[in-house]
Amino acid sequence: MSTDDARPRAHHILVCLDGSPHAEAALPYAMSLAKAFGSAITLTQVLQPRHDNAGPHTTDPLAWEIARQEARGYLERQEQIVSESLGRPVAIRLEQGHPAERIVDLARELGADLTVLGSHGHGGVTEWNLGSTAQQVLALARGSVFIAHAASGTPSFVSPRRILVPLDGSVRTESVLPTAARIASAYGAELMLVHIVKEPVASQVLPAGEDLELASGLAARLEVNAAKYLASVRARLAHEVPGVRTLVARHANEGQCLLHLSREQHADLVVLSAHGVACDPSRVFGSVASHLLTHSRVPLLVLQDLSDERGHTVGLVEQLAPPLRASYPPEAM
Repeated sequence: MSTDDARPRAHHILVCLDGSPHAEAALPYAMSLAKAFGSAITLTQVLQPRHDNAGPHTTDPLAWEIARQEARGYLERQEQIVSESLGRPVAIRLEQGHPAERIVDLARELGADLTVLGSHGHGGVTEWNLGSTAQQVLALARGSVFIAHAASGTPSFVSPRRILVPLDGSVRTESVLPTAARIASAYGAELMLVHIVKEPVASQVLPAGEDLELASGLAARLEVNAAKYLASVRARLAHEVPGVRTLVARHANEGQCLLHLSREQHADLVVLSAHGVACDPSRVFGSVASHLLTHSRVPLLVLQDLSDERGHTVGLVEQLAPPLRASYPPEAM
């Protein structure tokens, strides 16, 4: 097998649209990923069924048919734009049903590796960081997801320049490295590997004084170890991505620290595993991934590492980021 054949690959990307510019914010990122991985793309829009409304607000059949034709025309226009940009055909699916449920079901039906959607849709950007459909998709999804925050002036195509990758020292978080490296290599982007050391905070359980000093001393030692760890990961990536930086930070809240760093370091994209070292398989996304999905305004690619109810690994971790360190074997056994 050639080196290129062994590279990580996203086979199928499902892009969720609703006819609004807010949802379209995710489209340039989907095209960027499709170009990096040679992926197929399906564009979908979900219409509420005509008979969902009852009583005096029942949808007029003619008005509903007009809405359906308009949605079909919209998808066909987007299909033309995307296919011309990628230089190959893309598929469209006009669906009926509850949007979030139909999106999740369609992703499974198509065997999509990745579901891409904007943070908001027709309802517009509100005080909530995520719109209702995005929240519901994240609650139901069992695969990898990409969330792009809705913003005006979104470019027609995105070439990331700096990609932030949080690592906690676990195999799970390292499993995203082949994916992040492939994107960085495709666009000449810099990878920034980040590890957060938990800052001890005085409390009734950890009073100021000797106990807090002990905890602070341990945190300082962890900082040193984390720097060595990130340096070793950077060395493994050097053959594929020349531009790799490392950063160790201390903070009492890992999620908040990552949000701050993604803005401070001007990251164009954050790539992380759905779970880390303390994986709770009953949760689709771990605490750090959930926090970033809810609050990040930087585009976020979360690669799923859990198995679905059929026992198959879902999302990009299986196809793109093999478990353990399959793409980056240790130098010595």
